[in-house]
Amino acid sequence: MNTFPYILALTVTDGSDKVEVGAWPFIIGALPFIVMITLVIMLTLYFLNKKRMEHQQIMAAIERGVPVSALIPLKQKGPNWIINLTSGIGLSLLGLGLIVVVLAATGCKIEDDSGIALFLALVFLTVGITRLIRGILQRKVDKEEKANGNSDTALALDANNGQ
Repeated sequence: MNTFPYILALTVTDGSDKVEVGAWPFIIGALPFIVMITLVIMLTLYFLNKKRMEHQQIMAAIERGVPVSALIPLKQKGPNWIINLTSGIGLSLLGLGLIVVVLAATGCKIEDDSGIALFLALVFLTVGITRLIRGILQRKVDKEEKANGNSDTALALDANNGQ
């Protein structure tokens, strides 16, 4: 007797109109939700514990008389314009590619399903273009700050006493 179809799918019994459902389809259907809930709980516990450990380190440093600024150095801010520019290019290309694929698959006929896909493609394209513009503007401001000597990295180095 083969139980494989009974475990994974609906089966019809011989000679009757009953449909029997095994427990496995429901378990397999609930598995992604169980995994996601477990992941969220694990990540929450990890970050709460990490924050608690940082707080304990800061409290121990204060009790010893060590300045907190020596314990936690300022993060040097890198060029954000590169991240915005590359993500803008990628999202714009993704949006354009989706538009081409949807139009090629539907024969340039806009229907309900293709309209939703085109809307999604336009969202990617719009977000990509805004990130691209933001990256270009940030690069322009960064160049002007470097020309004037007011860059964030210079201020961060001064705050860390040149280190």
